This record gives sequence, C-alpha cells and structure tokens, in this order.
Amino acid sequence: MGWPQTLALLGGLAAILFSLFHQFDKRFEQVDKRFDDLRAEMINRFEQVDKRIGDLRADTTTRLDRIERLLERLLKPEPSH
Repeated sequence: MGWPQTLALLGGLAAILFSLFHQFDKRFEQVDKRFDDLRAEMINRFEQVDKRIGDLRADTTTRLDRIERLLERLLKPEPSH
C-alpha cells in the first residue's frame, strides 16, 4: 500500500471519527438540555409545594388563633351583677 492509499484511508477514518464525535456531542447537548429542563421543572415544583406549605401553615395559624380567642371568651369568667 502506497502513501496515497494510506492517506486516503486515514482521511476516511478521520471523517468517520469526526462524524461520530459530532453525533456524540449533539446527543450530549440534548441530554444536558433535558437535565436542565428537568432541574428547572423540579425547582418549580418545589417552589409550588413550598408555597402551598406556607399557605397551609398560615391558614392553620389563623384557625388556631380563632380557636384560642373562642376558648378565651368561653373560659372568661362572666362579670357578676
């Protein structure tokens, strides 16, 4: 095999390797973007859950405050006449 054939084979091999690496690179970019999308979705869901917990906590506190005031009124001694 002479130099021209060897160079042609090496050129073909280089083209194949470049094509494969380019496909791998594109696929890694797609996977990386999907991870970013999933991370953003997860953060969004955690924020929604955190807000819901805060809302429930505030609602519970309000209800407990009302119950406490009601109990204070019920247990308050009546003024004597």
